[in-house]
Amino acid sequence: MADDTRSNSSPLDGLAAPPLDGGLSIDRLAQAFAGLMGGAIPDTTPHAPPIAPAPGPAIEIDASPDLDAVEADGSCRVSPRTILEAMLFVGLPGGEPITSRRVASLLRGVRPQEIDDLAAELRGDYAAERRPYEVVSQGAGWVMRLRDEYAAFAAVLEERSKTVRLDQESLDVLATVAWNQPVARDRLVELGCDARPATLRQLVRRGLLELTREEDAEPTYSTTPKFLELFRLSSLKDLPKPLAPPG
Repeated sequence: MADDTRSNSSPLDGLAAPPLDGGLSIDRLAQAFAGLMGGAIPDTTPHAPPIAPAPGPAIEIDASPDLDAVEADGSCRVSPRTILEAMLFVGLPGGEPITSRRVASLLRGVRPQEIDDLAAELRGDYAAERRPYEVVSQGAGWVMRLRDEYAAFAAVLEERSKTVRLDQESLDVLATVAWNQPVARDRLVELGCDARPATLRQLVRRGLLELTREEDAEPTYSTTPKFLELFRLSSLKDLPKPLAPPG
């Protein structure tokens, strides 16, 4: 008869066990990240439902004093330092600092003070190696960010990512919808804007138009808050008055 004890065990049991071969598997590291982000800890058992993270320590790591050791195959060894570095690299939503207490709660046998020491160690190493990024103390926690001299490059990339290139057909659609919304596809044609379906779909994907589908009614297009932001309008009331057709 097959051993059925596995089905009654919790995924957290595996996390509490000593690490194999002096390190953590990718699955265990993923579970640590899930705990840090406050989400459910994924269960790698097929067809098993997700299990909410339990309070207290979640995983046990290699407590070897040589935290920077590298495995024989050249891969990076999972240790408190490398886990902290990975967490700082990913970061929390909104740039929220990662507190040492929060990280320590995920690593069995590691105290918050040790996390602070490791963060300070990373900060010193990055500075000595003149890396373009740094680890800094912010409020009650730590964040990884670009150094001031490199921040301008990030601003340029961010600005370019916000750039929206619109051809004349797209501009015609936006103008027609803005002044006549909500407006159905057939009504757009009546107003002289016979845009291609692909153009309408693209504007919806870019978040500039919203397609509303109501029961027993033809779908209609309307502009979105992103449209107002793109054209620097506080509201649709700020739209200029359309030019009257020549008489």
